[in-house]
Amino acid sequence: MNKKKWFLLILIGLLIFGYIKLFYKAYSNNAVPHSADRIAVIDVKRVINTLLWNFITTPSQWKSSSKPKAVKAGINWRDVIELPDYAFAFHYAGQPESAWYMQLNVKSEQAFVQIENELNLSRLNEHEYASSSTGIYIYKEGKAVLIGNAKMDTAMLRQTTDELFVKKSYIPKETLAKAVNAKSHLAVYIAPNAFLQEEAILTANFDKNSITIAGDLTPKAAYTFSEANFNYSSQSIFAAGFTQPTPGIMSSIGENDKANISKALGFDADSFFIASNKSYAIDFAGVKSRADSAVTYTYDDDFNKVEKITVNNVEEPSYNFMMTGDSTSNIFNYLQHSEKLEKTEKGNLFLPFPFVRSYCTASPGQLNITADNYKPAAADKSEKGIFFLQLIFSSIPPAYLKYLSDDQQKAISNLESMEISAKRDADKVMLKGSILKKKNDRAIIRL
Repeated sequence: MNKKKWFLLILIGLLIFGYIKLFYKAYSNNAVPHSADRIAVIDVKRVINTLLWNFITTPSQWKSSSKPKAVKAGINWRDVIELPDYAFAFHYAGQPESAWYMQLNVKSEQAFVQIENELNLSRLNEHEYASSSTGIYIYKEGKAVLIGNAKMDTAMLRQTTDELFVKKSYIPKETLAKAVNAKSHLAVYIAPNAFLQEEAILTANFDKNSITIAGDLTPKAAYTFSEANFNYSSQSIFAAGFTQPTPGIMSSIGENDKANISKALGFDADSFFIASNKSYAIDFAGVKSRADSAVTYTYDDDFNKVEKITVNNVEEPSYNFMMTGDSTSNIFNYLQHSEKLEKTEKGNLFLPFPFVRSYCTASPGQLNITADNYKPAAADKSEKGIFFLQLIFSSIPPAYLKYLSDDQQKAISNLESMEISAKRDADKVMLKGSILKKKNDRAIIRL
């Protein structure tokens, strides 16, 4: 056999190997129990391939000007866990919202011992392990390990493991395939429930500069939504609007949640968000600085009273909240009778928001609560729909960033903006969103 044929065979072998390694994907139907009502599917190979392509085409985004950090002691998870083509996380129906699980495979018994030591797991019985310090629960059956929340009720944990490992009752293959066939970096399958009359698939994808989400929901008749026209400025740090929730949605909010909302607002939520309203919108234009003087008194050596004036620069939010509907005058009267307003020379001072001087005004079909320092920018964007949100991360003032944790600040440090919207299409609700990164040489998602 001559050199050309050898070279051709080697090339074909490399191409086959590369295809299998990078593109060929398979999955097991035994990783999700039949009672799962939500399934998050991560296309691991698609994520890796996108990251590799981004690295090849824009290597500057992956350069770091900082000195390399010292490698922390601990196990290398790639050495102990078999990396699947698809990773499935699922929620078990009827269990708390925190009841999410994921099944993975360990490479060997020795590998599991490493995990056991690393996570400080305590052995409960032949199959179960838990760690109070990390909050991790693991059920082990051969090489398969099911990871869950150790703070869950024991009976619920064993309800899940019994269905998955003892009864071996799995989600129908055609159901799992719907999320896999979405061909996205992340897909979330949601079974019909009290809110949805049909199953739904939500997807999330990313490239060099953005993350996008999309999906269609078909709510039941009790949860129909109306639409409204919202106008806002592209320069606002935060702008959002939504239409009046239907009675079905309002009744689905628990009393504890309503109480917490009322406490945060400073007035009764049920008396404010009433069925005759049409829409709500808020425009957070920015933060304004204001000189605030405080007068204090001291005494000199002869016990004479001495006035002392201290000037502080105060940063206050500049915002406007607007409500439209047929009963805005009634809500204005409610605020007056409940002593949430105080008459002043400048207008009706809104008392529940003491952090900035705000005034409440009402006209036929509209009610506004507006900060005294509010100066709106020209509305150059329009949205017709059920809900919209705009957030410009890069414009958030440093004084407000300090309220975020270090991890949260790090997470948004390279983000420019986020937009989310929900619109009607016949009986469906179309969700769409995007997150854009800053124009720099850093990747939006890094290895």
